[in-house]
Amino acid sequence: MSVRRAFLFVSVALILIVMTPSLKTAGNEVKGGMEVLLCNPLIEQLGMSSTWEAAKAVGVKGIEIHVESDLSCSKLFVGKETPYRLDSAENAWRIRNDALKNELLTPVLVAPILLEPKKVKSEGAPSWALQLIEVAPVVGAELIYFPIVTDNFTQVTIPDEEFIEASVFLLNDLVSAGNRHGVEIALENLSVYWNRAEILDKVLFEFAPDELGVCLDPINFYWYGHPRGDVYKLFDQFVPRAKHFHAKNVKHNVAKREVEREPGWKYSENSVAVPDGDLDFERMIGLLVDADYDGYIGIEDDSLGQYEPEERLAVLRKDVEYVRRIVKGYKGGSSDRQEAENSRR
Repeated sequence: MSVRRAFLFVSVALILIVMTPSLKTAGNEVKGGMEVLLCNPLIEQLGMSSTWEAAKAVGVKGIEIHVESDLSCSKLFVGKETPYRLDSAENAWRIRNDALKNELLTPVLVAPILLEPKKVKSEGAPSWALQLIEVAPVVGAELIYFPIVTDNFTQVTIPDEEFIEASVFLLNDLVSAGNRHGVEIALENLSVYWNRAEILDKVLFEFAPDELGVCLDPINFYWYGHPRGDVYKLFDQFVPRAKHFHAKNVKHNVAKREVEREPGWKYSENSVAVPDGDLDFERMIGLLVDADYDGYIGIEDDSLGQYEPEERLAVLRKDVEYVRRIVKGYKGGSSDRQEAENSRR
């Protein structure tokens, strides 16, 4: 073991001793109780003094943290600075401590990985991703989802079989590290690869459900061009593997909702707030409940840029209140659940 890794190990151990007892231990599932989080790249669009202030203004109890491949947290800001990194136990604790001071959770990390098949087969998972998994418990993270991407989001540039093989190779390393450090690992359905069942299903088949899950994003299926009816079928197929869930929405004209479209067709201009689009979140959250999902729900409203800056806070508050109302309907008392069930019919 190198001196640096030995120091990191000792630092993590010492910090975990003094941390609050809410951290996940190996073998447990993520227990978010379907609490609503904000995806932190959205937060800078509110124009507030810090990520923490903005999250509290929206009314959420926590955020997802976006992590770059240099382990900087480029969307986590205080004033005009982005001072946070996840490259050491000390820096991870700094984020955790600042979040706790603001009564906020940081239970989910997102860290995109550029898939380079030849490199991953010769070198394995990137060292930065393994280091992130190692320090994740210190920041309070129960789950890391890794969007595995190529250099072209809308075009197939790697043959499917090569993509699948390299992804499994990469994920084996990530899952093994997650098991060692008590961190849940997930991928995300996105781009022209992971939004196809023939890709997603083959990769998930290689791992037990408790080893690898999905950050399930139904609008990403819709983005790909699947007709709305097929989106619900895909959601139903993969909901048993959900470790995390994203809420956002799109509103296409009626003629385009049940037909195939090219990937990304009018996505930006047709993005709307979560309650206002084509996908029925009461239906999908009901399916999550039926599957005994107990993770978090991340708001990822891509419509914010269509609003004036002073309107964006109200939009996100509406998203959060809408999702919480649905969750309460299913997880509340019997009368609330019956009302929610009736709304699905």
